[in-house]
Order: sequence, then C-alpha cells, then structure tokens
Amino acid sequence: MAATGSVRIVKSFMYRGAIRNFSNRYAIGVNVPPDDAHWTTLCDNITAAEKLIFNAPGVGGATILEAVGYAPGSEVPVFSKNYTLAGAANFITATQTAGDVAALIRYSTPDRSSKNHPVYCFNYYHAMCALAGSTGGDSLNAAQRTALQTYAANWISGFSDGVTTFHRSRPTGDLCTGYVVPAMFTHRDLPH
Repeated sequence: MAATGSVRIVKSFMYRGAIRNFSNRYAIGVNVPPDDAHWTTLCDNITAAEKLIFNAPGVGGATILEAVGYAPGSEVPVFSKNYTLAGAANFITATQTAGDVAALIRYSTPDRSSKNHPVYCFNYYHAMCALAGSTGGDSLNAAQRTALQTYAANWISGFSDGVTTFHRSRPTGDLCTGYVVPAMFTHRDLPH
C-alpha cells in the first residue's frame, strides 16, 4: 500500500515541575485535505474532540498547542495551526498521575504480520487521571476512560474536512477497524 498523510496534535502538560510537550500522530489515508481551509476544518474537528479527554491544565490536564499536517510519504509539514485549547473535561473524582504514566488506545486492523500475529496501531496519552482509591493508582479514571473510548470511536467513524471524512489508519493506508482502551495504565518515557 502507499504511504499515508497524517496529522500530529501537540499538547503540553506539567512534567517534573516544568511544562513539557508531547504529541500524537494519526495516519489518515492516502488522500489529504486539498488546501489550508480544509486542513483547518479537519484539525479544528480533531482538536475539539481531543480536548474532551483532558482536564484543564490547572487541575493536572493538558493544553492542545498545535496541529501539523503531513502529505503522504513526507516528513515536511504541509500545514500547521496553533491552538491554545485547554482540556475541557472535569474528572473531579480522580488523582493526577506522574508524567511518564500514560493511557493507551490500541486500534485494531484487519492486517496480520508475517508470523500471522494481529497488527495494531497505538496512541499514548499523558496528563491522565487515576481512579480515586485504586490500589497503587494503576487504574485509569472511569470517566476519562469513557472519554478516550469516545475519542477512539470518533477516529473509527472519521473526522471531516468539510468534504472528505478521514479515518485512523495504518501508515500503509489500511483502515483501523476497532479499538481498546485498557483500564490499567502503561507508560511512555519522556526524555529528561
């Protein structure tokens, strides 16, 4: 399959006493929006949905800073837009986790590896909240988990640029067909 276009959403959060950025990149298929107006609509729709998975920064959440669009087969951005979108959720029964702790969305695909194993796509999210009273803080806050599931479902159904609907896919172009948000945290190391 051909290489795909992609969108990267950059966020900031408090990490070890300082503001740090992290990002998630989403392959969107072999076609991309044709111009800045369509890229803007697509990225506005994505960020409006993504801000609902985070608390506001003042209560341990994140702020969306930028969306960057890439054409198929290129690491040179063809679009970017700055944002200052604070997390819009209010997971008040939650405890903020350490910065390296991450929630995971695992997207399933119809593909199999050369050893016949399922092929998945992954996205990791920092600035997450633990379920209040969970042993060791290992469990993702239930309301935040639901918000992540809703966001993953939005990627499966697709985000529009006003004309075309773009779906989460593999970098090869094969569409993701489902998702799982584990109840337990994982981690993704950030450089110190």
